Amino acid sequence: MPTAAIGSAGVVRLRAGRAVTFVAAGPDDGFPVVYCDGAIGSPRWHTPGLDEAIQRLSIRYLVVNRPGFGGSDPEPGRTVADHAHDVGELMTALGHRRFSVVGVSAGAPYALACGWALADRLVSLAAVSPLGPPDGPGASPSLRYKVPLVPYGSPRVGPALAHLSLRALGLQRQTCVEAMIDDYLVCRRHWGFHPADLSIPVTLWHGHGDRLVPLAHTLALAAAIPGSEARVDRRGGHFFYSRRLPEILGSLLPEGATGASAHEPLLQAA
Repeated sequence: MPTAAIGSAGVVRLRAGRAVTFVAAGPDDGFPVVYCDGAIGSPRWHTPGLDEAIQRLSIRYLVVNRPGFGGSDPEPGRTVADHAHDVGELMTALGHRRFSVVGVSAGAPYALACGWALADRLVSLAAVSPLGPPDGPGASPSLRYKVPLVPYGSPRVGPALAHLSLRALGLQRQTCVEAMIDDYLVCRRHWGFHPADLSIPVTLWHGHGDRLVPLAHTLALAAAIPGSEARVDRRGGHFFYSRRLPEILGSLLPEGATGASAHEPLLQAA
């Protein structure tokens, strides 16, 4: 049977035997929102203003560590879609039948996977500054994603490059090099589903000035997902999540709950 410890941190033992760890913040009885972190699986999830937002909106904010990160067991050969099933098991173990999901940057593919695999359980789904799939509708075929596949795939060069990247992010003491490489490679091979197969509404948020993930990639992804909506922050860059945090989180609450209104108008694209 799955086991869990609810608090600032916890662990669930999946039916397959692997451990999946998580961090929880906000009121115990708050509406559950799963956050899929970016920075290639890193645990840097505590966004400025988060505590105030989740308390004001009464959200139970759950950060689920992907395989190899934060004590979660590795899962060789996994796909993006596989993690969605882990999230579903974990949320069942925690007693959450219905919940919402938000994914940022490299975490967005995992959020979209939840929308595909757990559609009947999601209240709302948001993808922020999202990486697109490597193939199929909505793909991001840019060289900026393909070039790193060569060094990351090298057993000698990959670890050195990953270490430098983690050092630049200040995460070398928190993130395993092997896990970071694996997480990047997982995102850049077939996800295990196509975004076009999603059957629930998705809101995609993007900063117009994003230099890491071009706006055109998000618009292509939005065009591939039936019924999706793209919201563009005119002044935002790749890390604008904290600027729009109350609004994005507020949009994930059940209908009728009190959310947060926008402080600035957003461009919208169907």
